Amino acid sequence: MKTRIGYLLTAYASLFCYGLIDNMRGPAYPYMLDQFDLTNSQGSQIFAISSISALITISLGRLWIKHLGELNAQRIWLILILIATALMGLSAYAGGFALLIGSSFLLGLGLGGTTLATNLLVAYGSTEHNRRRFYGGLHSMYGISSVIAPAAFALTVKAGLLWGASFAIMSLVVLLPLATGFLTEQVEHEYDTSQKPDRMNVWFRLRVGLAMSFYVASEVAISSRLVLYATNKLSLDPADAAYYLSLFFALLLTGRLSLFLFPLRISTYRLMSLSAATSLALLLLGIFVHPLFMSLCGLTMSIYFPCGMEWISKRFGKNAGYMMTSVMLSITVALIFMHQLMGIATDIFGITNAMLLSVLFLVLAIAALFSNRGSSLDKCIFLEGSSLDKRQV
Repeated sequence: MKTRIGYLLTAYASLFCYGLIDNMRGPAYPYMLDQFDLTNSQGSQIFAISSISALITISLGRLWIKHLGELNAQRIWLILILIATALMGLSAYAGGFALLIGSSFLLGLGLGGTTLATNLLVAYGSTEHNRRRFYGGLHSMYGISSVIAPAAFALTVKAGLLWGASFAIMSLVVLLPLATGFLTEQVEHEYDTSQKPDRMNVWFRLRVGLAMSFYVASEVAISSRLVLYATNKLSLDPADAAYYLSLFFALLLTGRLSLFLFPLRISTYRLMSLSAATSLALLLLGIFVHPLFMSLCGLTMSIYFPCGMEWISKRFGKNAGYMMTSVMLSITVALIFMHQLMGIATDIFGITNAMLLSVLFLVLAIAALFSNRGSSLDKCIFLEGSSLDKRQV
């Protein structure tokens, strides 16, 4: 298989599987709490432990990227995801909560590694002129799988199967990106991972990392707790409340497909700012008026992350691995704290008040994004098409 096509197919199939497995955990969460008789604080460990293990994988990213390459590493992470997902499904039938936590740890290792490797596959499999579109297409795959996951989970539960059956079935889907990955050859190219790119100090990395990590924390807080929130707010069965999550991901998909099919000649900064501001308004309406508005956040949030990833790969070129590792570390740390805070806040204040944390995370993302505005660095970060940008890409 031609390398560029193989890289893109492997990346797209990988994120499709990632989305299926990751977003199966949200609707399964109430059933996990019930089966193992857990409090929300205890249940949050399911998410937190996978975030901690992902942190380990990502923190070592520059090392394994340099020695394995993005494609060889992706094959390893996919095999680990397959094993971990199968074990997670098994925990509903045997092994109990201990196996669930252990498999969550393994799953986090795989998901952390594939997150970084997948974005690098697109960076090396695309060109400067079509990179934003391919990143939009990549994260559309996450949107497609995210729509399928809650609906598929609801169908398996309504069919009388335990929640673990869904994970056992989803583990087999990982064979798809594994097949494309092994049919594609690893590209030999230079990795500049031993030193920081020019002009990229700690404060700069922190600003970019916070702008991305607080946004992701807000999105994941919504997607992982929306079913629980709608269940309590509207007194619905969790299987029925899962349709609110399906709508969220359907709109997330719509926005990302639109970005792929109809590329916009608007600066990344403006797109990200518009996304964050409109999402904040809908999120507040979702908490104080009706959960349906929270589902609508899927549309407004859809463009933020792909635009951020497109900018990083475009701005840093062969140094993209360095910056993506730094950003993914920030995201993983933010997710660890988010899951812990959401669990504690839900137990103490209830799920409705706990959802206000997603508002806080989004406000912090906006503040971090605005901190880049007006700086000399902003011109080479967010204003595509400028002469400075063309010189440095």
